[in-house]
Amino acid sequence: EDDTDTLEGVARTAMTGKGAESAKDHLAALVVQAVRSVADEEGIDTDNVQVETVVGGSIDESELVEGVIVGKERVHDNMPMLKEDADIALLDTAIEVPETELDTEVNVTDPEQLQEFLDQEEQQLREMVDAIVASGADVVICQKGIDDMAQHYLAEEGILAVRRAKKSDIKALSRATGARVVSNIEDISADDLGFAGTVAERDLGGDGKLFIEDVEDAKSVSLILRGGTEHVVDEIERAIEDALGVVSSTLDDGKVLTGGGAP
Repeated sequence: EDDTDTLEGVARTAMTGKGAESAKDHLAALVVQAVRSVADEEGIDTDNVQVETVVGGSIDESELVEGVIVGKERVHDNMPMLKEDADIALLDTAIEVPETELDTEVNVTDPEQLQEFLDQEEQQLREMVDAIVASGADVVICQKGIDDMAQHYLAEEGILAVRRAKKSDIKALSRATGARVVSNIEDISADDLGFAGTVAERDLGGDGKLFIEDVEDAKSVSLILRGGTEHVVDEIERAIEDALGVVSSTLDDGKVLTGGGAP
């Protein structure tokens, strides 16, 4: 496990002949670091290494992020782009007024009645946001939707929020930050929150993405692979996926057999 030279040699061998030769040493070091980061008592699951590809820049600029990259932007322009020492809430429920199970029709006879309905909806959203604020969360990653009014309230509280995050991202964030996924906003508490040194929205290959990093002992990491053309990036991604699989197998087996015709 501690034999870095052998593991990097295994990674370089796995990448040979796949268009990654020019930066094989750099990429091999990243692969070994990534596999070691996600190893735990249950073994090594390379699904916990997220691979992001960017067309532009050289292969040598590829890097490892100790944390998770979510392919979403803030839901409101007035939300902060950076949060340091962030307490993170993960939600797999919407911050919206729930719809009724049955189709219903309401007859309104005067404008005041309509206003009462709207006020009631607004109050429900305010209570949801208040519960999030009371938990101490300053970053919210939501797997479902966030109502426009709730976005406004969250922005007023200085909370950075994204919506419609992938289920796999929520799972990776839970592993990386230690947060528990919350299904009922009313029950959210400080115990459910995870932690990251920085949460920031940054440009990656022309798209805004949320970087959740500076996580102590992150068990979910991200590799950013760069290359000059689409073809180069595809080749590197293929090489990296092979290297991740082979290095993780090497750590599982604890043995290496020389090949290439070696007697």
